[in-house]
Formats: sequence, structure tokens, C-alpha cells
Amino acid sequence: MDAATSPLDRGYSKLPIPFGWFAVATSGDIAPGEVRTLRYFSTEFVLWRGKDGQVHAVDPYCPHLGAHLGVGGEVVGNDLRCPFHHWSFNGQGAATNIPYTDVIPPQAKRADCLPTWPVSESDGVIYVWYHPKKVAPKWDVARLPECPDGDWELHSTYEWVINIHIQEITENGQDHAHFGAVHGVPFAPKGEFKLEGWTRRNTVVAEMNTPRGPMTGKIDTTAVGPGQSMVEYIDVCHVVQAQQVTAIDPEHTHLRWQMFTPPGISEGKARVTQARIRDLVKQVNQDIPIWNAKRFMEQPMLVKGDGPMIAYRRQYAKFYDFDDLEPESAAA
Repeated sequence: MDAATSPLDRGYSKLPIPFGWFAVATSGDIAPGEVRTLRYFSTEFVLWRGKDGQVHAVDPYCPHLGAHLGVGGEVVGNDLRCPFHHWSFNGQGAATNIPYTDVIPPQAKRADCLPTWPVSESDGVIYVWYHPKKVAPKWDVARLPECPDGDWELHSTYEWVINIHIQEITENGQDHAHFGAVHGVPFAPKGEFKLEGWTRRNTVVAEMNTPRGPMTGKIDTTAVGPGQSMVEYIDVCHVVQAQQVTAIDPEHTHLRWQMFTPPGISEGKARVTQARIRDLVKQVNQDIPIWNAKRFMEQPMLVKGDGPMIAYRRQYAKFYDFDDLEPESAAA
């Protein structure tokens, strides 16, 4: 391919993938007894659900003679059976059965004989912990905020694959000036921005246009690690957006949303809620063409009114520190 037809270097290919908990499937994507090969973080792994309902994730290649466990592998009870010689492995990566011998060698009985990935299933989403050095999880998966009227009801789900590095998706929320230019918000949002270890909290008050005229809305965001954000919208209605961003590779990101509403809302409130969610989806669809074509600016030319971009990047850089260091709490 010559220079005239080579794709532009947008600066993402050399960026690292951050560590953390990341969504890789919804709970309904994998039934008991099912095996799936998933490709994220510029690699792949095998996910299966045992008969007891527990989900497990392991590296894809059998340590015996290298067969791919996601190609013909089967769930036997709660274990994963290799298609090549029918070795079975439990969720801790230890061999539990070798059908043609009575003696399982000690190294095969050890946990992580077959390397495993930490898994957590919460609020209908399956997460794996990614760290390039296999460091153990440093925090727990975030849960939905408390619902004031019982239990949240799942309203709708959305997902996109976007040609951009994972960092850019959540950085977009700190870019206050684009809300007017891209989304037509009448005034730049104002709010608080606070960092506490692995957690980022934003409280934003923004003006919005509605069929009844301009109104003020409040947006509370709690982002735990780089892969999860719980966003609570309190304005014409009450909506919680559970957002997950997962790196497929440095240049592609899988974005998922689950939208939740309080139980028992009236028909009128339901119509307003549907309109509010449609507007949120419209906004991300307005962002996507820009994301798909923009370039990463390592040293952006920022001005007053751009939002807390530098503080955001300072915290996000901690998720690229792969030397098992604990973060310092900070506020901005």
C-alpha cells in the first residue's frame, strides 16, 4: 500500500490499553453450558457458564498441546473440556480430569495451570478484569445507585463499536464546550469535578431545550475505573444510564448502555422518559462521526471553558501505570 492510500495515523495505535474491570457480555449473552471466544484488549479469551450458573474466563489455549478451547470446547458440569484430548479444567484453571490416565501431574492440578481472568457479574453485565501484568483486581465492580422507589427497571439497551481509543469516550464528558457546538445545549454545563483514588465524580448542571421551553437539569456521574460509569439524569424525568466502555484494541472501542427507570411511572412520564432517552442516544450518534475521524492530541491547545480535561487526563494516566501502585486521592 503506497502513501496515497495508507490510512492516516490518528495517534491511537501506540496508546496503551488501561487496566480495570471491563464489560465483555451481558448476562443473557451466555447460557449455562455455553462457551464463547471473545476478542478484547488486542487479545482473546474463552468465556463459559457452568451448570451452576457461574461464569469463568481463561486464556484460549490448552496447556497440554495448545488446542483452542473456544473451538469445539464443551462445558461438562461446571468445567471446560478441551476438544483435542478431553482434558477438563475448572474455573480456577486447574485440570480436573484427564480421561486416559489415572495420574494428573501436580503442575496440572495447580490453579492457573490454565491462566484465568477474574470475572464479576453485576446488574445484568459480565465483566472481566484486564491487567497486562495479571495484577489482581484493585477495586470492585460498581453497582447501580439506590433507586428511591423500589428496584430500577431496565428500559432499553444500546451498543456501538467506535473507531477510537477507549480514553476518548469518557474524556468527551469533560469537554464542556462541545455540548453547545455538537448537541445544541444552550449554555455550557457547569459543575463539580472530584477525584478519589480510582473513582471520578462529576456533578453537572446544564440548561436544555424541551417542548415546554428551557429547563435546568442535573447529571451525576460516578466513574469507577476506566470501564464503568453510572450516570444519573434528574430533569424532566429520572433515568440511570449504566455505561461500559471496553477496548477491543487501541483503535476500536465497544460502548454499551443500559438505561434504567424507576418502577411504576405514569404513562405521561413514560413518554417523557422515552423522549429523554432518545435525545441521549441522538447525542452519542452525533459524537460518533467526530470520534471516528478525530486525532488524539497529546498536548491539546486548551482555553478557559474547555472543562477539566487536564485533571481528567491526570487521573486516567494512573490506569496506564502497570507497576501495581496505589493512586493518591486528589480533587480538582
